[in-house]
Amino acid sequence: MFRAVLLTLSLLCTTISIGGGVSGAVASAPARAGTAAVSPVEPGPLETVAGSGERGYEWGLDGDDEGGLATEAKLGEVSDVEVDHAGNLYIATASFYSTNGTSVHRVAPDGTISRVAGGRPSEAGVSHWDLTPDGLGRVSGVAVGPDGELYVADDRANQVVRVDPGGESTVVAGTREDGNAGDVGPATSAQLESPKDVAVGNSGELYVVDAGYIRRIDTDGIITTIAGTGLGEPSSGDGGPAVEATFTRPWDIEIDAAGNIYVNDLTWRNEDNEIPSHRIRRIDTDGIITTIAGGETCGHTGGGGPAADAELCDPSEIAVAADGTIYLDDPEYHQIRVISPDGTINRLPTYVHDLAALAIGPDGALYVGDGTLRQVHRIPLGEPGAAPDGRDTSAVAPDLWADADPHVATGVAGTGTDGSFGDGGPATDAQLSSASDLAVGPDGTVYVLDHDNDGWHWVRVRTIDPDGTITTVAGGGDQRGDSREPGPTWGDGQLATEQALGNVRGIDVAPDGTLFMADRGLRRVRSVSPAGLVSTVAGTGEIPEAGDVPWSGVAATHMVLGSPEDVAVAPDGSLYVSDSQRHQVFHIGRDGEVQVAAGIGTAGSSGDDGPATEAELDTPSDIDVGADGTLYIADGGNRIRAVGPDGVITTFAADVSLRGIRGLAVDDSGTVYSSEVGSIRKIGTDGTVTTIIDSRDLPFVLAADGVAFDGTGNLYFSQEHQVFVLPRVDEEVIPEEAEEEATGTPWPWAIIGVLVAAAGVAGYVLIRRRPGRFG
Repeated sequence: MFRAVLLTLSLLCTTISIGGGVSGAVASAPARAGTAAVSPVEPGPLETVAGSGERGYEWGLDGDDEGGLATEAKLGEVSDVEVDHAGNLYIATASFYSTNGTSVHRVAPDGTISRVAGGRPSEAGVSHWDLTPDGLGRVSGVAVGPDGELYVADDRANQVVRVDPGGESTVVAGTREDGNAGDVGPATSAQLESPKDVAVGNSGELYVVDAGYIRRIDTDGIITTIAGTGLGEPSSGDGGPAVEATFTRPWDIEIDAAGNIYVNDLTWRNEDNEIPSHRIRRIDTDGIITTIAGGETCGHTGGGGPAADAELCDPSEIAVAADGTIYLDDPEYHQIRVISPDGTINRLPTYVHDLAALAIGPDGALYVGDGTLRQVHRIPLGEPGAAPDGRDTSAVAPDLWADADPHVATGVAGTGTDGSFGDGGPATDAQLSSASDLAVGPDGTVYVLDHDNDGWHWVRVRTIDPDGTITTVAGGGDQRGDSREPGPTWGDGQLATEQALGNVRGIDVAPDGTLFMADRGLRRVRSVSPAGLVSTVAGTGEIPEAGDVPWSGVAATHMVLGSPEDVAVAPDGSLYVSDSQRHQVFHIGRDGEVQVAAGIGTAGSSGDDGPATEAELDTPSDIDVGADGTLYIADGGNRIRAVGPDGVITTFAADVSLRGIRGLAVDDSGTVYSSEVGSIRKIGTDGTVTTIIDSRDLPFVLAADGVAFDGTGNLYFSQEHQVFVLPRVDEEVIPEEAEEEATGTPWPWAIIGVLVAAAGVAGYVLIRRRPGRFG
């Protein structure tokens, strides 16, 4: 194996236009029902701040955990979280299926944990429930007052209890009798009926979510109903006084900085009937109630559009940030949806297994209770230093290949030996396992899919920076995303380097530096942001059923992919995905909506000169998009098909003598390059074919898996355990007649690079073949 010539890389940015009209083969549809847009504000990486994930006791901590690190403590099932102004995190734990107690824990800013309320049951309480020594039955919600006092809603003892900083507890509302009597009197003499949550107003007043009612306890202790007429009624009254409105089943409550009250109104179910409701409602400071998101239908639609038009499904948890942004849970899809102050709804690209609680801390971060995993996570939300420093994709580096010999293929990564070592050092000194695909970012960074079939831990995406340093940017960790349902998957919202990637087959890079990966193992397309966070772009992980063909208009995160083989970023920033099992190529608009770009779902080669959506494809693999938006598809292993901006499909090149197309790339001029077993060939826009590298004239068998271009036209290709670059060749192909006239005989080949074995330097032989044509 040859020794690669060390040459420092420095490449110009790739020029790709963004915005305006779509110039790809499929026009991007406007946002509508079915989309699932990601929030324009990227969160920081999810961090676990409490709970080891091991089962503890609902009534408290194991003895060894008391006073220890919160991240090592074994907790019960998390039911609510709250953060005070000093940064203390309060965690309510309770079991909804047993009677072995309830508790509230406090995690101090130094990360130590202790119990501040509740414990093991010790005495008989109301009905058949047992109470803790301080009189708690089950903590359903907590809130912190301005002086550090803790308020606890207890839906079994039908009370609200205050726990002072010193640990003394006092009942502030409820008699333990089940009911709703006592309005306009002392709250301690009033009845409550299964209070679910409590919130502290801006003037120190309390708001309690009771069965079908919202009740206020003034600072003088007088209780009043301010909204609702009872439990289990269809939601009504929007646009009028909240006190005259009906709730189906109010659950959680939050107060914003202006004094507006937010309540989620959920489905009522009993043995006899069900009244559906999936709403977030607001009571303004004038007492007028409005539904701001959701309705009667359980759904997950509306991403990127008005929240008032969106569908929600059982959003039981809400949190309101200082700027008015509202966060709510989507428990079925394990994700967090976001309503911006302008009323637009999006989602965070973060996976949480069992969303059980949400709270905003004084640091602006979102704290998330993961109920059945018995943990609390912290998600930074845009404050300085929230996310790791992202790659600077705007830098324009000088092209050091400008003066390089355009006829010599130079090694830029890999020593030629199998391995996955060398990160942080020169790429030419590193080992690659199997460089199976390539992409080049806008700043000239080369992305290498380093694929080893020995296991999940050996699939990585590595980068060769413009200064020649190699780094792993995705894969190599131990977190494996293997859930099979719509929305985010395990690991989403966390660092890509902490993940164990599946069978990633193809990669590409967007103009903003976002890395996209076609993961055949997970049946998903995932992305890695410039800050290094991974998220799901498309696919549910589910196995397609026979005859199930995806339809247009669905959110990409809800579509079922069969075998995603490759991804390609279009000039407008949208995305194409090839699916070899479904025999189709899909287009994902910037609004997150999927359309079929080519293929009807059956294997074949019919349909040329007609709509691509009515044509057959045969196990499409590699894809790329030209500067004019033309989509090129490696189809059937021995043909390249093109879908123009008008949506018409043609066979661009085909030849039964091809030995399998392994890689595909298109330069800015529209010239297509294909890597095959034994050669790399280019096909001009006029159909002229030139073999630029041929293993028959090399002392090794060329088996280039990946090809890619940078912004200046330099061609990169991978060869087993190495990556090479062929600097741009600015010269015309000599026609066959001109060759004969100049030499008197046909020019079968010209040796451009030579091997100087004695010097121990690897030159690479480039052969320019006689112009031919794929028949």
